[in-house]
Amino acid sequence: MTTSRPTLHLLRHASGGVFRLRMNRLHIVLLFVLLLILTGCFAVYKHLSGTTINLNNPILDREMLETIGNQDDEEEFIGYDIEATKEDFYMLVIGLDHSDSHSGMNTDTLLLAHVIPQSNSIKLVSIPRDLRITNTRGTGAKINSTFANGYQYAVREAREHPELLSGKKVKLGQLKVAEEYISSGMVTTRETIERYFNIDIGYTFLVSFETLTSLVDAVGGIEIDVERRMEYDAPSENMYIRLYPGLQVLDGEQALQYARFRKDNRGEAYHSNDFERGMRQQQVIAALVQKLNSWNSLPKTFDMMDIVTSNLKTDMAPGTMLSMVKAYYGKITTEDIYSLPFPGQWQSPFVVVDDESLDALQKQLTSLEPPDLAS
Repeated sequence: MTTSRPTLHLLRHASGGVFRLRMNRLHIVLLFVLLLILTGCFAVYKHLSGTTINLNNPILDREMLETIGNQDDEEEFIGYDIEATKEDFYMLVIGLDHSDSHSGMNTDTLLLAHVIPQSNSIKLVSIPRDLRITNTRGTGAKINSTFANGYQYAVREAREHPELLSGKKVKLGQLKVAEEYISSGMVTTRETIERYFNIDIGYTFLVSFETLTSLVDAVGGIEIDVERRMEYDAPSENMYIRLYPGLQVLDGEQALQYARFRKDNRGEAYHSNDFERGMRQQQVIAALVQKLNSWNSLPKTFDMMDIVTSNLKTDMAPGTMLSMVKAYYGKITTEDIYSLPFPGQWQSPFVVVDDESLDALQKQLTSLEPPDLAS
């Protein structure tokens, strides 16, 4: 009997059009909320409370944000109450690359999800980190810099006006800073993507890269069929990648290297682009979730909760997380989760999207109907 496992070959085969995704990064969030529900009420709520962050007090560069995209001015968006509505909503997952060896605040992963209760389905878009965003001042930047821009703006403003800070600190991995710094980065990223896609995002999740490394190690590694040789040295980031083709068990650090691999010591012909990285990231998460699905250990579940609460921040309240699982568990299956391919083209140093392709993606993403799998 052949064992089913996610492979890059399958993901590549589907990359020409819309495809059903076995597992994805959003599943990490939803899966852990589900595990928390199943393993104990009060303790679960205490763990979930450690993930929340207040996004109502960011320190924002409004002049910069108002120039992005072409979205009309609207009233401030208020997040949906899961218990009070059955309408569709959007969620944003931000993967932050910040560690002792890599002090930058650029995002490495941006995943946008359209949750559609009307048809019990979810549409996903992985946004390339090098996507070019433009503004009316005629300048351009990579979208992965928006979190850092919002964060650093808040830091500068708070130095001049310390009364802007509440005094509350938040911890994300090894990072412990003023809540306003993190919330400013999250809101700047959220509003940038809202304007780019002309949507309102209900909930935002910020995940540290340390989550992936710790989780993979906690489950004893994951099985990955590495499709090619990968060699890269970046001493400034304490990164030394040596991966070779073939089916193998990767530990947490190796899994992170596999997901992040972009450049190769051997030259440009061996480099990897954002689209290939996105497929590998989905492959790693699929393998991790498959491993987690086979678990039934209460102690291990609480160990994983500690990892998640230390590396995740969200504006979704614990009660809303619980009600979301109650509302959707058993109704949305992996067969109802669709990944929409991003239509961008590489024009160094950016990924660019023409207006026609962006319009088509927006229509696919925002439609309540399932995408055409034959397209």
